[in-house]
Amino acid sequence: MEVILIRHDWPEKAGFIIDRPCGREDYTFLHFMSYADISVNGKMYSVKPGACIFYSPETPQWFKAKDPLLHNWVHIDSSLNTVLKSFDIPQNEILYPQNTSFISEIFGKAEAEFFSDGIFRSRMLNTYMLEFLIKFSRAINQPRVNSIPDKNEREIVSKLRRKILSEPEKKWTVAEMASMMSISPSRFHALYKSIFGTSPMSDVIGARIYYAQSLLVSDKNSSIYEIAERLGYSDQYHFIRQFKKLTGETPAAYRKKRRQN
Repeated sequence: MEVILIRHDWPEKAGFIIDRPCGREDYTFLHFMSYADISVNGKMYSVKPGACIFYSPETPQWFKAKDPLLHNWVHIDSSLNTVLKSFDIPQNEILYPQNTSFISEIFGKAEAEFFSDGIFRSRMLNTYMLEFLIKFSRAINQPRVNSIPDKNEREIVSKLRRKILSEPEKKWTVAEMASMMSISPSRFHALYKSIFGTSPMSDVIGARIYYAQSLLVSDKNSSIYEIAERLGYSDQYHFIRQFKKLTGETPAAYRKKRRQN
């Protein structure tokens, strides 16, 4: 990995904007320590302190500081792609690691090394970045210790669950659900399962199949393919497999049996 430029606890004035419609040729990592608005994959999010993102090369970048901004950032060459994949770190996704204090600590040392002319400078920088990435991976992928949801978390997740179950046709992803709570996907998954005893995607699938059962009986004019498509499935055979796994019958058999009754 080659560090192109790095800054530690870097300040900007309120209203500061980065707008790179074509992104950069290298990777950009951002760690916000104050509130900001940020665009990811064409969607706008308001993030709170602790939010992080790895923008991949040539990915549009946009963010605006709501208040005086403090953030850590680094540009690293495209070889970072392999390292991120090996450490299971998502790209182009808002992430909320546990306890981000290690970022400022490592970036402070790395910035000093970057602007030095010390012997083995590149090796030392690479060592700091590897330490940062390993700790970052642990912070987003390891379960939280004593992660017992409080009353507020339960209320927020319960409200979100009601929305998920009432809109089964939407193409839900764990990343999108997590972003609605401004937490990492791994944290959201663990929180959801601790409260409801099942994974969020299992709930989504269950809601879709339950809705499909109703449509198969009430909507006599729609084909199996059309119902699958209506429920957000791009592959009707995937829908059929999930339907049979949960009900023990294929959609066609389910429909035929209920029409006969």
